[in-house]
Amino acid sequence: MNDLKGVDEQLLEEVKIRIGDAAELGNPAEWTQKDYEFLVFYIEEKTGTTLSLSTIKRIWSNQYQRLPHAATRNALSQLAYGQDWNVLKKSRLERSPGPVVEGGKAPERLEKRSIPAFARWGFAIVLAGGLLAASIALKREEKRGISPEELTNVQFSCQTSVEEQVPNTVVFSYDVSGVVADSFFLQQSWDISRRVKLSPKYTTQTDIYYIPGYFTASLLADDQVIREIPVHITYPDWFVSARQPLENIVTFDSTDYAEGPFLGLRPNALAEQHIDEQQPFQLGFYNVRNFEADGDNFTYSSRFRMDHTPSMQCPDLSLLIKGTQRYFWITFGPKGCESELGLRCSEQTFSGKNHDLTAFGTNMTDWQRVEVRVRAKQLQLFLNGSAIFETTYREDIGALKEISYFFRGPGYIDDVELLDGNSQVRLTDSFEH
Repeated sequence: MNDLKGVDEQLLEEVKIRIGDAAELGNPAEWTQKDYEFLVFYIEEKTGTTLSLSTIKRIWSNQYQRLPHAATRNALSQLAYGQDWNVLKKSRLERSPGPVVEGGKAPERLEKRSIPAFARWGFAIVLAGGLLAASIALKREEKRGISPEELTNVQFSCQTSVEEQVPNTVVFSYDVSGVVADSFFLQQSWDISRRVKLSPKYTTQTDIYYIPGYFTASLLADDQVIREIPVHITYPDWFVSARQPLENIVTFDSTDYAEGPFLGLRPNALAEQHIDEQQPFQLGFYNVRNFEADGDNFTYSSRFRMDHTPSMQCPDLSLLIKGTQRYFWITFGPKGCESELGLRCSEQTFSGKNHDLTAFGTNMTDWQRVEVRVRAKQLQLFLNGSAIFETTYREDIGALKEISYFFRGPGYIDDVELLDGNSQVRLTDSFEH
């Protein structure tokens, strides 16, 4: 190893430590899959650059045979020290010890994450919904050496094989014949396990989606995303699934539903699917369709509650309302656990760690009524008729495509209603079986 490469590797270790510390992820040797997934989300939130999960794993697990691409190194060094890699390396060579910024000033401490811990169980599911603007993708790939002409000629599209049904085979069409790279991949969503290698000689690849949702499929050249497209897997009714761990999905049908005018699972339904209620798990209720409602002007309301689970000190519910561009992610939990709660509203994130979200804490074992009002990009939240939060945002949500609930523990919903900006009913369900 020559000295210059040694400087690069030493600098990479410093950058990794600094970013890991800011993200509050602890010792990388103890990271789980969701920690790596969270880091992907954290880096994109802070820099606007999407790095693949495999790239992040290789870098933080020291499994790389060569230094990461220049664009990847620049994104990490910008996040850690506010400078491109080569500028940082130059100052590292000129001054000792440690990296410094131009002018000889010591770097300020990297800002701690504003992304809340509440997102850990759910952010990966909605991460797929954020499409990168073409200009951002172009800028990223220009740094990496792919010319604008190459990107212009890339083709990527898809077509579902059935309507309002899962499983659903999606036919992807692509053309990467004009791009120079070692390998090409298709990834159907945030889930790295759903990545397949592509041959540039062919133009078609199929894959199966087992749950409904509004996903983002990615086309990658080596480790870089070069195209992203939405994949809308619709379903005619509510769809119920559970995850334990996050990568393992089991599904339920109407024979598994609880008796009563609400949506939930009957006793033993989880156990029959080998879900251990004494360990963390996620229960999801999905409603995925074209709601014909603008995500910046609507009213949504429903009731929810959870069963008491002694093994979970802070069970919670996250409500996802997702549009074509961005989404709302609202988390409620028991009183006393408010520090772990939070809210995502388009480009804005509010964490219970550094915001007073005590009004989001409630008695989760009693029925609670939530109402979400959005008018001209102004959000108002109500819990049991009382206003608990209000904010404005800038970035469009887009047309609404998915409304889902993610319980960390056994949960139930009832009295669902979605009104568009003209107070027209777009969804209503009281679950009268």
